[in-house]
Order: sequence, then C-alpha cells, then structure tokens
Amino acid sequence: MNSPLVDSKLRRLLYHSMTRNGIRLPLPAAFRIFQLAAGIASRRKVSSIRTLEREYLSYYREGLTSDKSVWASIFVPTEILYAFGLSPLCLEGLSALFASMGIARNFLGRHGTHFVPNTMCNFHRLAIDIGSSGILPGPRFVIASSALCDGNIKTFRHLAEKNSVPFFFLDIPQNDDEAGIDYLVSQLQELIEKIEALTGKKLDKAKLDAAAQNVLTTGELMEEIYRLRCQLRRNVYYGHQMINFMLPLAAMSGSARLIKICRTIISDLADSNIYNSNFPKDLSGETIKIVWAHIAPVFQYNEVWPFIDDGVRAKVYLEECTGYLDGKVKSRDPLEIIARRLINTPGNGPLTKRLDNLERIYKDAGAHGIVHFSHWGCHQASGATPLLQKHFAEREIPFLNVNGDCVDAASCGLEQHKTRYTAFLESLEAKKKNLL
Repeated sequence: MNSPLVDSKLRRLLYHSMTRNGIRLPLPAAFRIFQLAAGIASRRKVSSIRTLEREYLSYYREGLTSDKSVWASIFVPTEILYAFGLSPLCLEGLSALFASMGIARNFLGRHGTHFVPNTMCNFHRLAIDIGSSGILPGPRFVIASSALCDGNIKTFRHLAEKNSVPFFFLDIPQNDDEAGIDYLVSQLQELIEKIEALTGKKLDKAKLDAAAQNVLTTGELMEEIYRLRCQLRRNVYYGHQMINFMLPLAAMSGSARLIKICRTIISDLADSNIYNSNFPKDLSGETIKIVWAHIAPVFQYNEVWPFIDDGVRAKVYLEECTGYLDGKVKSRDPLEIIARRLINTPGNGPLTKRLDNLERIYKDAGAHGIVHFSHWGCHQASGATPLLQKHFAEREIPFLNVNGDCVDAASCGLEQHKTRYTAFLESLEAKKKNLL
C-alpha cells in the first residue's frame, strides 16, 4: 500500500481537477488522470488490489458518461442496466470514494442536505450533496431498492425529483423461497418494460443472459476465494481492503470486469510468494484472528487500523459483507438468478440468517473474536447490535461493538477506537492463554 500521504495527494488531485476554477476538467477526464497517477503510485501493491482499483475507477468513469449514466443505490439489478447498454453509477460507492479522498467535509451539508437530520447515514447525506453539487452529469433515471437500508427510498427519490428524471424502486423480499422469487421477478419484468418505454430501446436478451451467467461465475469464484482465505497463513491484504470489496462486488454485479478482479484475487491467494510487503509475510501462531461484522470506515483510518490489523499481533481475517450468491445455483432464467442474487445480499432477511452466517464465518476462520462496527445512522445495524451481543455471549464468542461514522472522520472518536481495540485484543490474548 502507498503511504497515506501519497494516497491523499492523489485523491486531492482528482478533487481539484473537478472543482478548481478556470481549468476545471470534465469529470471522466479527471477520473482518468487520477486513475493513471494512482496506477503508477500503486506499483508496490499486490496485483489483485491494483486490478481492483483500476477496474473500479473504470466503472466510475463509465458511469459518468452523461447519455448512459443511471444513478443507483448499491443493491440494484445492474445486470439489467448492462443489458440496455446503460452505465450504473453507485452513489454510496461514490460517497465512499470522496470520503477516502478526505473531501467529504467539502460537500457534507453544503449542497442540499440542510433539511436532512444528522441522524441519517452519512453515505446518503453525502450522496445527496454530491448529486446536488452540479459536478455530476445528469442521469437518465434513478433506481434504488429496499435492501438493507431504509434511507434508500428517501435519498434516491429526492435526487430523481431534483433532476426531474424518473425514479424506479424495487422492494426486495426477505426470503428466497418461491413466493419471494416470484414477487421480485415480477418487479424486474415491470422494470424492464419501464426502461424500454423510457429509452425507446428493447432489452438485449443476449446481454442479459451473459450478465446473469457472470453472476453465477462470480458466485463460484467467490466460493473459491472464501475457501482459500479460510486456509490463508500469509498477510496478503489489509483487512479493510476486503471489507470494502463489498462495494464493487455489488455495484459491478454482472460485469466481466468483476470476474477479472475475482480471478486475480484467486491468483494472489494461491501463490505462496505473494504477500503484502508492509507486513511480515506469514501470520504466526500467536496472531489474533478477527472477523469483521458490518462495514468499516472508508476515510483515512490509517492511524487506527494497526491497533486491530497489524498483521502480527492481530489480523482482520474474514468479514461478513463479501458473501455472494451460492455458486451451486444453476437456474437458467436470468431474472431468477438476478432475484436470488439481490435477496441473498449479506444482511438481507431475518436476523437469524445473519447470526448463522456470522457464526459460520467465525468457525471457518478459526477466529478468536468478532468486531462489529455500528455505523452512525445505520438503523438496521445499530438496532440489531444488542441481539448480536446476546447471541454471541450465550455461545462464549468474544464480541466487540464499536460505534462510529464510516464517512466523517470528525464524528468517529478515533482515540476511543484505539483504546477499545487494544483492550479487546488484551482480553482475547488472555483468553487464548487460558487466563480468563
């Protein structure tokens, strides 16, 4: 990984390209400059992370093409958009990118969120400000779903109204039984009809079939990635790199570039010579292995990560949010495949499903504890925390809940986080030595 200083300068280069008076560049061109500069500065990163960064920035450059852009929440049927030749632009992901640049404060509260309560998720508050700032090309339409977040319908409907474009919303059921699948498939069919009417173009069924097949292929590759990571004894990634992989995993679903990323991850995991040179190559028998639940800060959290992920004392080993559609699904109907993918979004469905998934990951990892990051404004995550604590306490699985903001560093309490991570690791080390 580059030094935080180098990464910060590259990100600010993009920001100044977007906003500087007199020589303001078109946003796709600014992203291209940033992409080239970041590629040069990222040469010490492992191959799969370089590929991930390159492809993810390419995804955003495509999404900034004015005549093809569709503003989207993170969990939507991107496969259908690709089949129409449209380019999804995930605004929560763009918010994360801006936060990683250190420029969230340049937008938050400055372009239209004065009416939004500060109890709302800052991914959404920032998305509204970015979408209202005038730096993005206008979308053909806006699309969102109910998956995981109750703010989606408010945020994206407001942005559609502000841009005077149609708004499409999908209600994602909780279960992937026959009734749930049929319910969502009928919504997808209706969505296709509406897009055909809006664009005057017919759905390209061959492209839809290809995108659905890519979903199945991605599922199989993600199963292999999970298997390799459960066996991994090397420091290949920073823990937060794989936690944040959930963003491109959802935002680029159905694309060939996502398959390319997954294959390079498998290649790096399978090669015993590949490791992150900022860490010792191998984990020791004393390393505390952590499973990360929910999401993680996307701003420059660099001074805090070593307290829970230094690759020596502790390693964020696996995470909750990069689960994917079961690779064993063999349906031939593309809309059913897409429906199953959306319904099986990690965290969607009954809480018991989430608890079972976390417990499985914990056991598969041979982990020593679970850290749950309760992002400010995420009602689902924060509301479920007491039940998670009770569940894991009953099973004597060490569990730490940390409250903070994934977007705004000023609202995160970084010194408190350092103290809490340190204390948690001390308790895990004592338990490992049978002192507790």
